[in-house]
Amino acid sequence: MVSTSTTAAAILVHLLAILSIALSFSLVSNTLTSTSFVLHRQPAAAFAPPGSLPTRPSTCTVTASSSLSSSKWDNLVDDDDDDDSLDFGEDLPGPRDMRYIEFNIGRQNRNFVDIRTAGGPEMTNDVYARKAGDDTFWFAGKVARVSDVSPELAVARQWSLIETHAARLRPIELYPSRGKLELWIAPGDSEMDVAYNRPDCKFVQMKRPEDLEGVGVIRQAEIGFQGEIYEGGEDGFRTWRNDDGSPVKPEITDTPDKGDKRAPNDDEMKDIQEILKGKDLSEFFDD
Repeated sequence: MVSTSTTAAAILVHLLAILSIALSFSLVSNTLTSTSFVLHRQPAAAFAPPGSLPTRPSTCTVTASSSLSSSKWDNLVDDDDDDDSLDFGEDLPGPRDMRYIEFNIGRQNRNFVDIRTAGGPEMTNDVYARKAGDDTFWFAGKVARVSDVSPELAVARQWSLIETHAARLRPIELYPSRGKLELWIAPGDSEMDVAYNRPDCKFVQMKRPEDLEGVGVIRQAEIGFQGEIYEGGEDGFRTWRNDDGSPVKPEITDTPDKGDKRAPNDDEMKDIQEILKGKDLSEFFDD
């Protein structure tokens, strides 16, 4: 005959075993629930189609907080570092002092202003960038140089800075060809002549730094670059050119009474108005 104490002990052991199984099941269930959540969240990024356009992260995404920078350029750099959709990759090959960073951008901009102030627009050239074989040329900024430096050397010495700026300026049209973009120049402050398709305002293609001698001896202070910046939803100034740098479209004139000259259409008038916005009109005319 089994004693009452022995029966009670057996029942207690049985209950403890059941409790242990229940706890184990609960832990496994929680683990599976957590794992299923992770597996559900990951495919959104893992299966994004290659080459898809970058997008801003969802507002529900949890990100680490970052302190505000004192400079607009700092903010741009911070955005690139923190947001994969704005990551433009490694620097283009070129001298370290022409990497696309705030310090170099600011220095070359100051150099441009100093050289232009001393030498006038004759010491400057407008710079346009295009994808090879495309007839659309995008205005990217302006270069300046001292009298002993040619426009070709001024562009070649700052090539990586200029090309990177153009690629960031037009992330859809130019960035995919970054590293293979062509740079062309026009006379300084010739935007109006370009907009009106003046036949005597031809673009000249620049040589890449590896195809030009004497680039390495040019000092930073002898050259400058002022990059184009879009403000207030600007579309960006562009022009259509042949492979020899001449205008694709006929010249625009207010009196289209002879030859191929014509009046500007609505889109061209919009471009001209964008050029004139906030400009000193004396910049576009000879004294």
